[in-house]
Amino acid sequence: MMGGKKSGEKWVDIDAVIVGIKKGHLRFEIFVDTDLAFNYRRGEDIPIQDILKSFEIYEDAKRGERATDSLVKDAFGSGDVFDIAPEIIKQGEFRLTHEQRVQLVEEKTETIIQHISKRAMNPQTGHPHPPDRIRQAMEEAKIRIEPFISVDDQIPTVVKSLRVIIPISFESVKLQITIPATYAGKGYNLVANAGVIKTESWNLDGSWSGLVELPAQKRQELYDELNKLTKGQIRIEVVR
Repeated sequence: MMGGKKSGEKWVDIDAVIVGIKKGHLRFEIFVDTDLAFNYRRGEDIPIQDILKSFEIYEDAKRGERATDSLVKDAFGSGDVFDIAPEIIKQGEFRLTHEQRVQLVEEKTETIIQHISKRAMNPQTGHPHPPDRIRQAMEEAKIRIEPFISVDDQIPTVVKSLRVIIPISFESVKLQITIPATYAGKGYNLVANAGVIKTESWNLDGSWSGLVELPAQKRQELYDELNKLTKGQIRIEVVR
């Protein structure tokens, strides 16, 4: 990398990215490594000192105007950049490269598609919508996935837009299932593929117990598959 300036015992590369957050009427900014900050925000465990391109907190990073210690402490309750940076990186305004934005949108889109495919059904047929049909309907509805809004927060809006294109129902059932140790491995895969596991535990005898939520129309299919696998040695209870 060409050029740079020293700040807070670190050299700031000229292509370092600024992440900022507003606290009341004030704005606080830091310099970060683009890729490391992006991955940290996505949940990777990365040391903050590696992410930061400067160990300073600014009011205007581009102009090099540092925030005073008193303002920083009043806003964050601490003056230590290593305590404050995680909040700024995770909650602040972040300028992504085009490639990073595309990657994050693609990942969230796929997560949303899988979520809807597992939980929803076509009420006209009683069967789930295949992921490809949901993906096609999202394209037809021109649904835009936001990179920094959680999947759970976006799903209601996505479903509302999808209902203009395809019929969707979210009737579901919760089952408490216990699978004997002999069949626990294969049985777990059947359960995981059928719905969403809410809670689970591996018991001392090697058996597996879990609470799973799945589309109502998949209930009998899962019953049949688990009974066949375990030769009837399965315990399934409907949770009201």
